[in-house]
Amino acid sequence: MYAKAKGGNYLSKTTHSNRKAAILKRLAAVLLAAAITVACIIPASAVPAEAASTTTWGVFIGVTLHGNVSKVKNYKSIVIDGQNYSKSEITKLKEGGRRKVYSYLSIGSIATYRSYYKRFKKYTLGNYDNWPSEKWIDTSKVAWQDFVVNTLAASLKKKGVDGLWIDNTDVWYEYHRAPIYNGLVYILRRCKAKGFKIIINGGDVFVQHTIRTGKQACIDGVMQEEVLTRIANYNKNGFARQLSSDRSYYEAYLRLVKRAHKSIALLEYTKSAAMRKAIINYCKKRGYSYYISNNVALK
Repeated sequence: MYAKAKGGNYLSKTTHSNRKAAILKRLAAVLLAAAITVACIIPASAVPAEAASTTTWGVFIGVTLHGNVSKVKNYKSIVIDGQNYSKSEITKLKEGGRRKVYSYLSIGSIATYRSYYKRFKKYTLGNYDNWPSEKWIDTSKVAWQDFVVNTLAASLKKKGVDGLWIDNTDVWYEYHRAPIYNGLVYILRRCKAKGFKIIINGGDVFVQHTIRTGKQACIDGVMQEEVLTRIANYNKNGFARQLSSDRSYYEAYLRLVKRAHKSIALLEYTKSAAMRKAIINYCKKRGYSYYISNNVALK
């Protein structure tokens, strides 16, 4: 999950201090969802070619590239905040189809700096812990659903964006109610109908429930942050190996995603050449894509 900080940077919203509690709460939520749901059986056939690709991603939501291809030349898929780009800039980034461009799109929260915040403020549910510029939003509201699909997503489609990097489906983890969940699925299905590929950033509780209830057709893949590494110091770009318990949780989650034949990418943080090599080898062995950053702001 990301929010725009001072200076226009996007930062992870999961802090080291609350990570353990978050993992335990998520696990409890997953177990609760599984207990009240008739789980669908997923065949364990081979992962499709797209999901098995180890092509690296480039995540550039912390900087505006303005069509500057030089910074993305080594990536076949990149993530930007498409609301900050023109159609011509996105066309340049795609380089005649050599590169897929995904846009960041938060559907479970709304930032106070967005031009449309005042219009939908009445639908906000509460504050986003530690992020005063971000509010959770009620995804069951038809007005919000229509705006996301018919205005935000439609605009990105006209600009030539290939897919959506969906953020903050965790609203259902925070507000564990059926209308919230159903609203998320409805938005995703309508975005898929527009021809977008859908990648869920984080959102592990939402994704697990969606797979177990047979609704996984609304997503194409996931990007999971900090499976092998963790951010130890947000202010100084300090990184470390992920805690074994957290790593085990995420690895089990990603095995479920893989069995559902969805693509998987890891978003990891390190300044170590040895750790970078270990991440690449880990992903190649499992058929995962990856992006490795040495900066919390994803510059």
